[in-house]
Amino acid sequence: MHVKHKNKPFGGFLIRPFIPWPALLIKNKEKIVVVSDLHLGYEFELAEMGINLPSQTKKLKENLVQLIEKSKPDRLIFLGDVKHSIPKISLQEWRDLPDFLREIGEKVSLIQIVPGNHDGRMAAFSASNVEIVSGRGLLLKGKDKIGLFHGHAWPSSKLFEAKIWLIGHNHPTIQFKSLFGFKVSKPVWVKIPINKKKLVKSFLKSRNVKIGEKNPEDVLMEKYGVKVNCSSLIVMPAFNELLGGLPFNIKSQNELLGPILRSEGIILEKSEVFLLDGTYLGLLKNLRKIG
Repeated sequence: MHVKHKNKPFGGFLIRPFIPWPALLIKNKEKIVVVSDLHLGYEFELAEMGINLPSQTKKLKENLVQLIEKSKPDRLIFLGDVKHSIPKISLQEWRDLPDFLREIGEKVSLIQIVPGNHDGRMAAFSASNVEIVSGRGLLLKGKDKIGLFHGHAWPSSKLFEAKIWLIGHNHPTIQFKSLFGFKVSKPVWVKIPINKKKLVKSFLKSRNVKIGEKNPEDVLMEKYGVKVNCSSLIVMPAFNELLGGLPFNIKSQNELLGPILRSEGIILEKSEVFLLDGTYLGLLKNLRKIG
């Protein structure tokens, strides 16, 4: 899933999944790896429901170390929901997270955390090479720009300058059903085209900004001084395979998570869907037939 052919990187960036991991590789002057939705401590919520699993922190850490050793990034970005409990930090997270971040931090020069809705009080875990950035998103600058945010809320208006948005939050999957009715879900990447005018209109409405008869893009420029460039959205699969996810070919748009995916600004049925091994499954509108 290259945003452009690999010989013609997008805006100076080369963006692609780092197969077979649920991780995105971004190359420019530096090499960046992005992962989303670790939900460290999720198994302890399961334990409260009577489902007993060993701690997954060690396994997730080993997977990340292997990913870093293979990809050799200059920077690692966690795109939200590093931890699981809301809104507090659980005793288990107090015990596991500092060592987890320290050991991962020994393998990469810089870790940046874009907070998600599960990441309350993450500032407690900042360190010399662990930076907690704004929950309203992070802008990577090149000839064109890339906007990264978790997806549970609207990003900063500044991120409308980005050509491509990257989000997590939904843990996207595709559900397959056999002739005998057996169902299986597979984690996927989803690349969604954007209708700029409708997306900006939804954003301004969320900010209670009156548009009237004006072009929403003009209003965004007047109000925030931002020229709209966003044209596509990539939804990342969850890094923690225990989480399950939302089957995009079964759920309606209103059942997806976050204001962006529920807005009129995305063209959901024309989404391109890819398995973690890079297999192109097709358009979402066609995948609805196999759910």
